[in-house]
Amino acid sequence: MNAVVQMETHRPALQSGGAVRAIVPQDFDGAWRIANAVVKAGMAPRGLETSEKAMVAIMHGMEVGMTPMAALQSIAVVNGRPTIWGDGAIGLVRGSGKCEWIKERIDGDGDNMVAICDVKRKGEADPIRATFSVADAKKAGLWGKQGPWQQYPKRMLAMRARAFALRDGFADILRGLGIAEEVQDAPAPDARSVTPPSPPRAPSPPQIAAPVEEAETIEHEQVVEETGEVIEAIQDGEPFDLDAFLS
Repeated sequence: MNAVVQMETHRPALQSGGAVRAIVPQDFDGAWRIANAVVKAGMAPRGLETSEKAMVAIMHGMEVGMTPMAALQSIAVVNGRPTIWGDGAIGLVRGSGKCEWIKERIDGDGDNMVAICDVKRKGEADPIRATFSVADAKKAGLWGKQGPWQQYPKRMLAMRARAFALRDGFADILRGLGIAEEVQDAPAPDARSVTPPSPPRAPSPPQIAAPVEEAETIEHEQVVEETGEVIEAIQDGEPFDLDAFLS
């Protein structure tokens, strides 16, 4: 009788100090599997609750050099457009290797506050400066707007100045991604009608008047009461003297 020998499966020992690497999909199926897992786990950010939306966010993030999980935390869909949060944008620019430094500050108080953001690219002589003031916010209808503009006015001014500076100085890094804080304040575009205009109507054919038939002369008869004689009525409106006729 042969004895069944159970072979122990070799398990690699746990090791510490190894390099931490993100799981990066290599194809469409891999991106879908990660997106689906995140959604089923209930860890998808608000606005990315479906596997399709999460996968699109992952794909956009990977196009600018982000790992899948970083993309899910940094990419937001605003007004139907993929955008990147301001903190994600500044991290992306600093990690690109093309940024020498970024300096941000707010000058003034009250209605005189101005947010200033200076960015310097490596290899370029002059930095790029962008500003956004309380006057700019009032002109755009943002100052005092319900939400973050009332709760964190200084932060919102700084985010606007940062968005301008990063888009002006590092458009090649952002690759068309808008800054979420900026796009959120923009009005949603109105739906446009894509129905083609109706073709012009062909001109109606000229109407031909029906030929006018010659009027038929109807002869009328007249009865003389005194004699009972039947006579023809006078045509063409000629006067008729009955007394002369009877005499």
